[in-house]
This record gives sequence, structure tokens and C-alpha cells, in this order.
Amino acid sequence: MKKVIIMRDQFSQNKTEATVDDVCKYLAEQFDSFPENARIYHNYVSKQTDVTPKTVADIERLKTLDGTFYVVMHPEWIQIVFWVVTAIMAAYSVYTIATMPKPNTGGAGSSNNELAARANQARVKSRIPDIYGMVRSYPDLIAVTYTYYQNEIEVEECLMVIGRGYYQIHDCRDGDTPAGAINGVSVSIYEPGIPLVGDTAFYRIGQVFSSLPLSVKKSASINGQTLQPPSDRVLSDEDNNAGIYFTTGGVINRKNTGVNFTSYFKAGDAINIQGAAYGVEDAILSGTATVKPGGIITIQSSESVPDYTSFQGVLLTGATFEIVVETLDPETEEVLSTESVFRDLSGQYDISSIARAANGSGYLYTITLSQPKNTNFNWEFVTQDHTIAAGISLNKSSNSVVLDGAYTISSITSSTITLATPSSINPDWLKLPDLLGGTTYNLVSSVDLDLVTDKWVGWFDIYKDDATHLHLNIYFPNGLWNQDSKGKTNWAWVNIAVQYQMIDEDGVATSPVYNFNHNTGRVTKRYGHGITLKIELPIVGNARFRVAKTGEHRGNNPMTDCKVKDAYLSSEFNKSEYQDVTVIRSRTIATDGALSVKERKLNCLVTRKLMVDGSGALQATRDAGQALIGMALDEYIGRRSSTEIDIPQIKSEIQKIKTYFGSDAPAEFSYTFDDDSLSFEEQAAMIASACFCETYRYGNKLRLKFEAPQDNSVLLFNHRNKVPGSEKRTFNLGIDKDYDGVELEYTSPDDDLRVTYAIPENGSARNPLKISTSGIRNHAVAKTRAWREWNKLQHQTESVEFDALDESNLLVRNDRILIADNTSIKTQDGEVDVVDGLTLTLSQDVEMQDGVTYYIHLQLKDATVDMIQCLPGEYMNQVILTRAPLQPLVVEEDRFIKTVYQIVEAQTASSSAFLLTEASPNDEMTNRLTCINYDARYYDKDHINNLI
Repeated sequence: MKKVIIMRDQFSQNKTEATVDDVCKYLAEQFDSFPENARIYHNYVSKQTDVTPKTVADIERLKTLDGTFYVVMHPEWIQIVFWVVTAIMAAYSVYTIATMPKPNTGGAGSSNNELAARANQARVKSRIPDIYGMVRSYPDLIAVTYTYYQNEIEVEECLMVIGRGYYQIHDCRDGDTPAGAINGVSVSIYEPGIPLVGDTAFYRIGQVFSSLPLSVKKSASINGQTLQPPSDRVLSDEDNNAGIYFTTGGVINRKNTGVNFTSYFKAGDAINIQGAAYGVEDAILSGTATVKPGGIITIQSSESVPDYTSFQGVLLTGATFEIVVETLDPETEEVLSTESVFRDLSGQYDISSIARAANGSGYLYTITLSQPKNTNFNWEFVTQDHTIAAGISLNKSSNSVVLDGAYTISSITSSTITLATPSSINPDWLKLPDLLGGTTYNLVSSVDLDLVTDKWVGWFDIYKDDATHLHLNIYFPNGLWNQDSKGKTNWAWVNIAVQYQMIDEDGVATSPVYNFNHNTGRVTKRYGHGITLKIELPIVGNARFRVAKTGEHRGNNPMTDCKVKDAYLSSEFNKSEYQDVTVIRSRTIATDGALSVKERKLNCLVTRKLMVDGSGALQATRDAGQALIGMALDEYIGRRSSTEIDIPQIKSEIQKIKTYFGSDAPAEFSYTFDDDSLSFEEQAAMIASACFCETYRYGNKLRLKFEAPQDNSVLLFNHRNKVPGSEKRTFNLGIDKDYDGVELEYTSPDDDLRVTYAIPENGSARNPLKISTSGIRNHAVAKTRAWREWNKLQHQTESVEFDALDESNLLVRNDRILIADNTSIKTQDGEVDVVDGLTLTLSQDVEMQDGVTYYIHLQLKDATVDMIQCLPGEYMNQVILTRAPLQPLVVEEDRFIKTVYQIVEAQTASSSAFLLTEASPNDEMTNRLTCINYDARYYDKDHINNLI
């Protein structure tokens, strides 16, 4: 049991005492977050006994200590330098390899690093992803997404960033599906500084983006409001047998004298007329139809349509044709795949001209459309003749009169209704005298008169001071169609009116109210679809709007429900290119009949391109050494110059890794840095850890050190270079914390998901050491790392801590060193005073027994230790070497540090070898070293079964 004393005020005698099993767990229960002005001391309060953890390794060490712990809350004004320790609250018995504690900055992390539910998202004020190596990238949104309807199907456009720098793109997917296999998807990826318009992308799927993205501001008030029917039916021929007819001058009459108009309407009312169609009826053309470039339709038909030249409109339904789309390799332009894509030309078009010629037993009609792309952009894809099976209806005859529309009553009597300026609303009133003799009295029709009420949705304000257009997305959830009296599907239509007005930043109107009207034409679609109304604003700036359905088809059973789905103000994007980052544009199309575009999950498998050795040509690489060099030279991360990086040494160390394992995979690093609170040192440590290395500084140069089996030690520590009384040794009985296995988390190269490798592999461990790694994207490397950690748990039998003199500054974590046991009186160590040939005169007397072989460890000046068999000399403080040392020994009196030694028996020659796990400075002259016993078995699984 351990004793914990909490003193919340160092100047008060009040304190809390508790006896606990686990100090860290107890402190996590006492504090929501560890106080910044608190320190933890071991056994007694002093600077030397301060054990407040700064890293995850410190936490693990704190758990191993026994005795009494003082938690003292110092006044904040005393704290000159303090590391904020939040890691104490970390999950119990979990640690992270070489990923320093990350403070919660409140910013969203990149989806590249998420365990699940990865999607494209906006990360406002967060770090632009810094990708190194090969990563499955889910690009971040850098502009507001917007949707519109093209060919009545919802389309979403996105502008995203993959990350800083240049990349090689291996594939592009939407979720798990290749983007090139999805109908209508377009993706263009642009290198830094490249324009976002035209055929400038270095990787492209689908169509070229011919215009800049839109900068939009979406109305938060629009949430799918339903546009109500434009009027309430009041009077009809069908229900009331009114016998309604029309005469010149905008006058409505009735034949049934029992109908009194004043009972239904009054002057000033808005009235809607439905079903007032006379003259030439629409004509249906059946037969083989062909669409041609330029908006031309030819129909071979047996129908002889009278007065065919009078028709000014044509309705196409079900007009689909097939085109073949090829996906090309962006580098070789080789055809990777082909797919059939169907385009729909359905819609109501204006006719520019119509001709007919006798052809065999029938007729060949040739119809030239007026600006067909304005109605349906799919005409852009008609580059050759295509035969279609479509419904074709000629309408809008110049010899017909359709008086439908919404009007205002000017005056009313019991038998007549006079409309106010009807011809300004519907010019067909002007045809009435010439075509119909000024009256429809003797013509058959079924007319409805509806009272129009206020059905406006709005006003809604949108603030965007550079806006040039207003966009409204109108959705028809059940389609737009009518069922006639015979049960057959027929056409229907709606008319939508928009009123808009410019406003200032306070919402005050600065312009008159403008009107915009849209008529869908005759539509026969029994599935959900939509349209986008794009309105050019009269001046640039903020605007408000309202929208209403002002007319709809009155049939037997019409389906005309529609909703306002989205509303935007827009302007063209003010940036045509992005410096220093790789940008991606996407156009995604919802499946026909879907409610909307699904969640955004566009992703790419990318490899970062770095300048070779920091100054050479750009090259896609997963090399950890190149990642470290590139990061160190980065002006925003390392901010180092080439003179501060030992590039040849780093490359040499990376080659050692490749040679040792016989593979390049252990020397790779693949990860996305997304946390702007990480220091360069922390990020460099993450890169090094992924390839079994440590970073260190030699002089002013950054270097890398590979952790591999070590036959020789680099330094020897005895009582001459230790602080007296500082050494503490701990012997382990069993495995630390009773761990019975290891669970190591890493990124799978198969599906880029975070997976776990367990030892034992059957998952039977109940108390495993849990390790989360960053940058490992290889199964074999992950297994090697897991086995190293498990072997260290199994074979770690002894640990030692002591204060070493300043030659310990030469050490790097995981260095092998020799440590004389100065807690035992049997230790034989000291300094070499005199060298005479192979005879050494030592600072201490030596005891050597007969029949026992002895070795002497000598610290050499090149940071290595030489082990030589030795024999007793003439005097008690002399030994005779069996061979010459590898280098001259340092014994001169004027030298700051002389050669130190340790003499051991042959059977215990390796028992003094330790592995440095931590070095922390005490003062200018000493460092606190923490070590574990060195054992070559830590690495004995590195090559088992050709693991790598």
C-alpha cells in the first residue's frame, strides 16, 4: 500500500491523507483535471524528489514507486515554468508509444486519423493536414458546400483540401466505391498554385470544371417548407354546372343564370382561371425519334398533324440515350475502364422551326429547338445522332387560346366578372377576337374559378454583401403528374413566383420588390425530383425573398406538392488558385429518386511528395528519414536550416533499418498531423518511434538512432561518475503490473482502418498492455513492434536509477550502457591512474580469486566500452591486460575526465549491461538516468518466420 498526502495550501497545516494501491487512479478520483500549480514529491519534499509526470513514461514510473507521496498545491505566482499535466487522467493501464500528451485545443481532428465514421468535414481554424507517407485521405471542406438540381437530379459541389504540399494520387473513392464507377461524379485535383478552372487538374475523373466554385451563404430559415396550393376552388363547370365562357376585354360570363358571381367574389379579389384552353389541341407524335447535335429532333411518324407549323412548343418525356464514358489513367492516359451512362433529355422546349416531308408511307418531322441547353444541360452530351424511344407532344399552338392564369377582379356583377388588364398577364387574351370571334360561348371546356389567398412563404433575409445571385432549390417529393379519368398517367404543371428585395446590413429595404416567375411546363414524372431557380440580383449585396405557388394543374388527380429545400445567395469565388496546398473539387450526383446527396465520404489514397534530402526533386515517398528531413526544414514546423540537420547520418541510420530487417517497410512512416499544439520535437519523436528509432541532437545537428541489438556498451558508470548515494535498484518478480499480453493498435494497409494485433494472437489476454501507434501502416511492422514490447515485459528483471555526471549528456534513449552496482560493497570500479604497457594501475584495490576468470570494462574516449580479460598484477591495485585496448586510455592529470573501469567475473560479464529508458536533467552538471537491464531477447522475434 502507498500513502498519499494532499496539501491544498502549502502554507496551511490542513491536509488529506489516504492509503491507496494506485496513486494515479486515486489522484484521478480527487481532481477533475490535475491542477497546474500542483507538484508531486516522493517520500519528502525537495526539488530532487519531484516526481510530477511530464510524459506517459513518467506516469508509468510513478505507478512503480512505493512509499509516501506528497501532493502540494503551490501558489500560482511561485510557478515560473510548469508543464500542464493532463495525462494523469488517462485511461488506467494504457500508454501511447512516443506520442506526447496532446492538450484539447477544441479544434476538430482530421478524419484521416478517426477510428470510424470518417467523412469530409469543415475544420474551422484547425491545422491544415500535414500528411507524410501513404494515407487514406478524407479531404477537409474549405468552402461552404452547395447543391443545385441539374436535369431534375440533385448535384452537390464541394471544394476541399487534401493537405499541404504535393501528392501522388493512387485512387479516388466515394466511401468504398471507386469514384469513376459512379454515374455523374466528377473529381479534379489541383497541385498548389494551379488554376481551379479548365483542364488544369493533374488527376481527373469525369467532366472538367469550366467555372470557378461559388461562394455561398445559405439561409438557415429554410427547412423544407411546403408551398401551399395557390387558391381555393370556389366555382367550377364540373361541380356547379356554371357554363363559364369568356369574351373580349377580359370578361368572364356564365350561362347558368342561377349562379351569382357576387356570392363568390368581390372587386379586388385575386382570381385564378384553370382549364380555359381552346382552339388547336396538342398533337402526339408516335414513331422512331432521333436527337441530333444542335438541338434537332427528327421523328418518323405515320401521324399527319394538321397545322403543324403553328406549334411553338414540344414536350419530351422518357427521352433517354446512352453514352460510353472512359476513365483514363492521369499519368499514362491509358483507358482504365469504360461504363455506360444514360442521359435524359426530357423537358418542355420552345420550337425555333418545324418542318415536315413525306417519307415512304409516313412523314419525317424535323424540329429545331430554341436554346435547348437552357432547359436541359444534357444536350451538351449530344455529340452524335442517338435514337430514342420518347413521348413527344406538340403544344403551344399559335392557333390556340389558353386563358389560364392568376388575375385581379376590376369589377363584378351577378353575371359578369371584369379582369384588370388581363392581356398584360396572359397575351392570349389578344387572340380572342381574331381566332375565336371574341367569345368562347359555343366552345366546350371545363373551367374552374379559384379564389387566390396569400400563400407566400417568407420573407427571409440572407446577408452576403458581395452576392450576385439568389438560388432556390424546389423539390417535388412525389413527382409532378396527373392521373386522368381513365387511370392513365398524364402531365401536370405548377407555377412558382418569387419576390425579392435588396436590403442593407440592418435589414432595411434599399430597392423595390422584384418579381420572378417560373412555369415548369407539362411534366410527367412519378418520382421525386427538383428544379433550381437561379435569379440574378439587380445590384450586388444582401437580399430578402419570399416564394409562393401561384398556379398548378387542375386535373382528375394531380400530384403537385412541392417544397423549398434550400436558398442561397452566391457570388463567384474570389480565389482562382491555392498556394502551398493540394485542392480537390468534386461534383456528386444523387441517385435518381433519392431525397438528397448522401453523407460526404470522398477519399483518396495519397502519398506525400517531398524534395529528396530537402532540396532535390519532388518524389512520392514513405521513407521516415525523408519525412523527418522535410519536417525539420518546413518553414512552419521545424523551421531549421540544412546546417542543423545531419542528413547523411539520418539516411545512413534509415539504411541500417532496411538492412537489419531486409525490408523497406520498417523504415516507413504514414500519418496525418492535424494538431497545431504539437511541437516539432514531439512530431519528430512520433516519426522516429514508428521506425524503431529515437531522435537526438549532436552538437547543433538533428540525428536519428536505430534501436537494434547492441553487442557493446557506449558508456560505463561507476562510483567515479555517479552522484554518491543517488543509486536505486529495483528487482522485478514477475511481469510488471501483471500484464499477460500486448494489444497494439495500428493502421491496416488493407482498408485503412485502425486494427489491433494481440499477443497472444487468440486474444486470451485479460490484462494486456495497450499500445496505440502513429505512422505504422504495415502488418509485419506492427507485429514486430508488439513482440518487442512483450519481450521487454517478459525479460525486464532489474531497473536502476541514479544521478550521473555530465558525460551522461552524450547518451540517447535506448543506448546500452554499463552500470557498476554501487549499492553493493562487492563492486570493483574506479579510474585508471597509470598505464604501463599492459599493466594498469587503478584507483582502487582489486580482489581476484584463484581459478576465476575476470574481465575489465574500460570506457574509451570515442563513447564505446572495451571489455578485456585481465590478470592480477604485482600490487593490489594493478591488473595485467591480456591484450591492448582498442584505443589509448586517458590518464593524464590535466584531463577533465579520466578512463573509468569496472572489473567483473566472466560469468557475470553481461549483468552490468543496461538499456537507457529516460534521462532528465537535474542541474547543469548532473542528469537523472532511468535504465532497465539489457537483454538480447528483447529483439529475438524481429525475424521470426520471415516476419518482415
